[in-house]
Amino acid sequence: MRKLAIVVSFLMFYSLGFTENSKTENGYEVHYNALSSSFLSPEIAKNYHIPRSKTRGFINIAVLKLNGDKLSTPVEAMIKVDARNFYGQKKSVELKKIAENDGAIYYISTFPVSSRESIKFKLEVVPQGSTKAIEISFDQEFFTD
Repeated sequence: MRKLAIVVSFLMFYSLGFTENSKTENGYEVHYNALSSSFLSPEIAKNYHIPRSKTRGFINIAVLKLNGDKLSTPVEAMIKVDARNFYGQKKSVELKKIAENDGAIYYISTFPVSSRESIKFKLEVVPQGSTKAIEISFDQEFFTD
């Protein structure tokens, strides 16, 4: 049920113009997204203890092992996040692992944001079963008004 709620929530993000990003490397696919936590539905926010606020950013990361022609498999990962605003001020992003009953694995966190604040994220993802890090960088601007 929870996975369905997250899928529905991501579909809502797409319809609002948000995009999910992904990177494929070393036989793994990393999906990542950052947005205002105010866009989460109240039900999802409550189920995952996520504060909904225009002044709170939300990041979600999932790692899949590619299995050729078969469906990809969710895997655990060691993930480091460096998040800094335009002025180089570091944002504290402490990821929390969510493991669903159906095997889905997500890493989520919230962090404070200001209006029109642009944050540069640098992710270092080492999937379980791999020794190579997948490095990802992306920027996200947040609006609070």
